[in-house]
Amino acid sequence: MEPHNFSEGSQNVSTALTSFMKTTTLKQAEKVLQKYPVLLTDEADLLLSSLIHDARQQGMEDAASGLDERRNFIRSVRQEQEEKTSTMSKSS
Repeated sequence: MEPHNFSEGSQNVSTALTSFMKTTTLKQAEKVLQKYPVLLTDEADLLLSSLIHDARQQGMEDAASGLDERRNFIRSVRQEQEEKTSTMSKSS
């Protein structure tokens, strides 16, 4: 299942998400997140949520579950980065 574009501006998010979905190891996933920090944005989360919803609507529960796991991983990385930023700003 390829990500669909919502707009011209989401093309970079779509490209990044496609790269992320092709990863098979944690190390690869982390590299893709470093290469495409756009994956840590609200726009990327919204696109991934839409893909999960579409997969479920089409009865593709395994695909939806896999996408959901990836979304949760991205969210955990995003939260970790936000906590680091918060901690750094408090100590400044």
